[in-house]
Amino acid sequence: AGPTPCWTPMLSLASPTACGFAAPLAPRSAVRSASPSMLAVTDLVGASTEVSNKVWDPLKLSENMDESNLKLVRAAELKHCRVAMLATVGWLWTATGTHFEGMLSTSSGVSFADVAAAGPLLGAAKVPAAGIWQMIAAIGALEVYWENKYPAAECGGDFGVPRVTQDPAKFKEIQLAELKNGRLAMIGIISFACAEAIPGSVPFYPF
Repeated sequence: AGPTPCWTPMLSLASPTACGFAAPLAPRSAVRSASPSMLAVTDLVGASTEVSNKVWDPLKLSENMDESNLKLVRAAELKHCRVAMLATVGWLWTATGTHFEGMLSTSSGVSFADVAAAGPLLGAAKVPAAGIWQMIAAIGALEVYWENKYPAAECGGDFGVPRVTQDPAKFKEIQLAELKNGRLAMIGIISFACAEAIPGSVPFYPF
């Protein structure tokens, strides 16, 4: 298939050819020989000193992936990274006792202070069921909207946000920084939850 319109990757893929190809399913060797410009796992930003400057793929799953699959898993990683970074900030916000004023639910008589007093983990249980379903509906609507506008298998996590720099080398640094911060945040938010659920399981918590 020929090139298709797509935004330049924002904070996802380093290859300038990351968007704009709908590659047929074919063995990696066939794809690479037919079109040398096709995206390969080695083109992905993410290799750093923490993983010996190599793409960390111990199960070699990427060997059976075409370009669209690679962009799909990169989009999934970026989404988890971004959610984890937001979750970590939200956890710290709640853990310090900071909260909004007023009522979270007037019908259930639950205030923001009640949620904060219960802590980050148990506080979620105080949110009424209707509130949980409202969040699920809102997140689901956003997922459907953005997936239709910027398909993960084509755009690899880019939502059309303008680049902060036009320098390719600097942009690659920013991409790597987002991934490294997001990966740390995924470990961090899981550690916070484990520390709350199993006291003493995580060293130096609470801070």
